[in-house]
Amino acid sequence: MRVETIDCLAGTRGEITDFPAQLRCGDGAAGAHLRLADDGNGVCVSADFRAKGVRFAGKTLLGSERLAVGVPAILQLKDRVIALCVPAADEGENSARWSAHYRFPLWTLFEPETFEAIATVRSPDEIPAALQRDRLEPQDCLAAPYGVPVSVPLAQIFEILCGNEGTAEKIS
Repeated sequence: MRVETIDCLAGTRGEITDFPAQLRCGDGAAGAHLRLADDGNGVCVSADFRAKGVRFAGKTLLGSERLAVGVPAILQLKDRVIALCVPAADEGENSARWSAHYRFPLWTLFEPETFEAIATVRSPDEIPAALQRDRLEPQDCLAAPYGVPVSVPLAQIFEILCGNEGTAEKIS
């Protein structure tokens, strides 16, 4: 069993093959643990009991959640945004990987009900301008690293992505 990772703010890819494993926040603080599921078909993700600001698939991670085979998810560790996936067994060398179309540092913003693309930005720094141009607020959008087939509410990761611009004025 293996978990492929993408650190969406650094653009780095990784792979976890030894379990249990630990993912830390950017400052080295406690983050999340990954362990093989009891049935051996998937990986379970749980927040370290000392960690703050851990979200999995857009929800605060309180217990343990399964990372199902072939289904990517976003893990937020305070100041990191990591895409994770246990690749399907049929993802051989010649098949398309779940992250084959990922392009760093691009991000796509989506309308949450129709999943229609609103904008693709060249870097997270351009997100506030894209929102202002379309007269939107972070809570009006989903966000996904470009080419990764999973999104999260933009409001949950806005300050991580946009830094000091995360305190942007309300658009009138």
